[in-house]
Amino acid sequence: MEFSKQQLIGFGGGVLLLLGIFLPVVSMPVVGSVSIFSSGRVDGYVLLGLTTLSLFFVFQNTLRLLKITSVIAFSIVFFNFVYTIFKINKLKSDLGDKLQDNPFSGLAQAMVSTVQIQYGWVFLFIGSLLLLYIAFAKNINKSIVSEIAADADPIQSREQRSGGTRLVSDDVFLFNAGTHIQPIA
Repeated sequence: MEFSKQQLIGFGGGVLLLLGIFLPVVSMPVVGSVSIFSSGRVDGYVLLGLTTLSLFFVFQNTLRLLKITSVIAFSIVFFNFVYTIFKINKLKSDLGDKLQDNPFSGLAQAMVSTVQIQYGWVFLFIGSLLLLYIAFAKNINKSIVSEIAADADPIQSREQRSGGTRLVSDDVFLFNAGTHIQPIA
C-alpha cells in the first residue's frame, strides 16, 4: 500500500503527538518530571485516544473526521499549556504571600523557582499542528500532475481512484524523469 505525501506528514504529526503525551511537560523539585499522561488528569487519556483515532483517520485518508479529532487535540494541548503556565505563575506569586514570616520561605522559594516547563510541549504542539495542517490543507497536487504529465493516463486514473491525492512514488518519478517512459510497441 502506498501513502500520499499528505498521509506521510499526518503519520509524522500523529507520532510526534503520541511521543509528546509521554514526554515530560513539567519538572518539579520533589515530584520530578510529569507528563500529560502521568499527571493523573483525564485529559491525558482523552488526548491518547484522540491521537490514536487521528492516526487511524490518516491511515484511512478520511480528512473530514480528522478535522474533528485534530481540532480537539490541539485545543487540549493549547489549554493545558496555558493552564500549566498559569498554575506555575500563580504558585510562584502565592508562595511569597503565604510564607512571608516563615523562616523557611527562602528554601521554599528556591524550590519553586526550579519548577519549569519541559520539552514535551514542543512535541505536543508540532504534532498537533501537523495534524491540523493535514486536515485543513487543500490538495494542490492535481494541477501539478496535469501540468507535468498531461498525457499520463495511468497516473490520472490512479489519482482518481485514490481520492485525488498523488502517490509519493509517482511524485518522485515525475520529479526525476520529467516525462513517462513510453512502452516499446
